[in-house]
Amino acid sequence: MNKVLKGLVAVVSTAAMAIAGFAGAASATAAGTNYDITVPSTDTHTYSVYQVFTGDLSNGTLSNIKAGQNFNKNNTASKSAADAAAEIAQGTYANNTEKLAAITPYVDLTGTAFGEVSANTALSAPAGYYLLKDKDAVTGDDAATLFIVQVNGPVTVNRKADKPTFEKKVKDVNDSTGDKSDWQDSADYDVNDKVPFQLTATLPTNEADFAAYKTYKLVFHDQQSAGLTFNKDSVVVKYGDQTLGTDSYTLETPTTDNDTFDITITDAKTVKDADGSAITVAAGGKFTVEYTSTLNANAVIGSMGNPNEASLEFSNNPNVGGEGETGKTPTDKVIVFTYQLDINKTFNGGTPDDNDLPEFTLYKFDSATNDYTTNVGKVDITKTADGKYTASFKRVDDGKYKLVETKTPAGFNTAADTTFEITADHDVESDNPQLTVLKINTTAGNITTGTVTADVVNQKGSNLPSTGGMGTTVLYAAGAAIVLVAAFGIAFAVRRRNAR
Repeated sequence: MNKVLKGLVAVVSTAAMAIAGFAGAASATAAGTNYDITVPSTDTHTYSVYQVFTGDLSNGTLSNIKAGQNFNKNNTASKSAADAAAEIAQGTYANNTEKLAAITPYVDLTGTAFGEVSANTALSAPAGYYLLKDKDAVTGDDAATLFIVQVNGPVTVNRKADKPTFEKKVKDVNDSTGDKSDWQDSADYDVNDKVPFQLTATLPTNEADFAAYKTYKLVFHDQQSAGLTFNKDSVVVKYGDQTLGTDSYTLETPTTDNDTFDITITDAKTVKDADGSAITVAAGGKFTVEYTSTLNANAVIGSMGNPNEASLEFSNNPNVGGEGETGKTPTDKVIVFTYQLDINKTFNGGTPDDNDLPEFTLYKFDSATNDYTTNVGKVDITKTADGKYTASFKRVDDGKYKLVETKTPAGFNTAADTTFEITADHDVESDNPQLTVLKINTTAGNITTGTVTADVVNQKGSNLPSTGGMGTTVLYAAGAAIVLVAAFGIAFAVRRRNAR
């Protein structure tokens, strides 16, 4: 482009504008020759082509510069094509974005375009300078572009529209070991646990593309399943390691769509920290949103899990300054799993009264206290229609547990405490994480239903002799025998003494 601008200066000063070609020296060319403008077969966009300048090409030099079909004759500077070229050539530009800013005031985008080009259709055009822009509004995970093309021979246009990237992650915590995972795509938790989530938007890495926007809008859209309750007060928004002040974004919980909440940064280029100081934002920088949601009583148990999905809406058209047109990334999903502990209760030596069934309390091992100190909850054993005795602890996660019988049926001994460990594996890097392993100690659980089972036995109590029963009869008989033996012994001893 610098060569282009120097050529424009030469037009003004020598009346023979020299503009270097894109691809080496061109051979002498007769006036009126056209060249094909093409785009790669992989490019799915259609571009409107606006002719800014045209002229005569000879041996790689463009002379006799004239206003093209789409030169803005009513430009605010009231300059002719030659004067406009001179002004552009005298400028100093740090990047292509600044060059575009200098040239676009001289392009009339309101009139009929010179033509259009797509992967299926080439455009034949005379030598000159052309501005290409997306013909149609850009939607979805894409960004619009605007660029200048110099035609002094056949030219293929390669699209260079950068866009942000987005990801959603969750962190897993094992209460029994104290281990915390990195940010990943799945986790498991107990009911009422606060689950940490993170959203990350990485700005376009191309400096020129990011600089092309006057303002840059970001909107985080988050959708949570019924098993997760969003904690609004937990939200922290950062750029890098700097926390944004709440006046740099808005947090909304909409009622007209499926979003649980939206966080809007109207202009990512002008955000401030919590103290009101401006934050310097650059291409490739990262904005993050961290928050927690509570796993609630509606959480789905087992392999279906509890999805949490999010997407990023972003400015996608630098030609309107990023103020109105936006695109949206694909949805990124993480899943939170939770499980169920079933108790199978049996009685050895009889059955209890149906109104006097056992009660159990479940304790979880806490790495902070190095003991089973976390009270998970209490359940009563119930008798099923087929005569089995069962109970369930719903929505527990992996970890070490102790099951304690805190109420024992009359006539039975209290069952010994049962300790066990629930382990689970799930995909930590996946677009659709799956629960792959679920065990209690070494016994496999049911992955689909998310259940593991513990068996507990109550032993019948020992029978002691009762008053007036057979036991006392035996004692009475034994006592009588002892008395008779003693009396006989005494009588025998007395008789012997008298005989002497």
